[in-house]
Amino acid sequence: MMVIGNEILSGRTRETNAHLVAQKMFARGCRLGEIAIVPDLRDKIVATLNRLRRDFDAVITSGGIGPTHDDITMPCVAEAFGVPLLEHAQTLNLMRQYYGKDELNEGRRRMARLPQGAQPIICAQSIAPGAHIGNVYVLAGVPNIFASQLETILPQFGGRPFIREEIEVRLPESRFAEALRTLQQRFGNVEIGSYPGRCGPNPCGKICLSSQDELALKKAKHAVIAMLQSLMD
Repeated sequence: MMVIGNEILSGRTRETNAHLVAQKMFARGCRLGEIAIVPDLRDKIVATLNRLRRDFDAVITSGGIGPTHDDITMPCVAEAFGVPLLEHAQTLNLMRQYYGKDELNEGRRRMARLPQGAQPIICAQSIAPGAHIGNVYVLAGVPNIFASQLETILPQFGGRPFIREEIEVRLPESRFAEALRTLQQRFGNVEIGSYPGRCGPNPCGKICLSSQDELALKKAKHAVIAMLQSLMD
């Protein structure tokens, strides 16, 4: 995923769209491999997008497709693919019907421009579309619009869902670190991670296990519980 926007990097806006993608993809059996956050700089957007679309099966972008001067994602995507940015006739007609001829100003027309060959991504929350070209899905940055656009493309992703199990722990990580490493080696198709919630005299945290193999996950969970119990006896 590529998140675009100076407002994210300056701390003005809390990023939530990548978190939503990670959750949705996990539930569909797809692994989010990287989250890149880039500023509103043309060269940086183009270079990062070209790297991501080369390295991964699919790329979802967030941000920079509005009507203002700093919304440069669509022209950057067009540049990355080496195609012109054109007004999409069908989208323009929908906007004309929605806003009326007199209210279809230049800012709104900008949001009807898509890279040549791209398909619009239509959602319930906005008349302005995202775009799908190659293995890239260009979505809005506004969270409710992003979420709506994401729902429209999710059927194109899927596989055997990941399942997650969590175990409460009230031991310092150093007590079980070596044993947990051994269990991770034993259960290679189960991802095992330790996440402390509080350190110090009264430590607490969680050990999280996830896998697409339900039986292996169950066995690994039982093994972790038994390991923790042995340390507390």
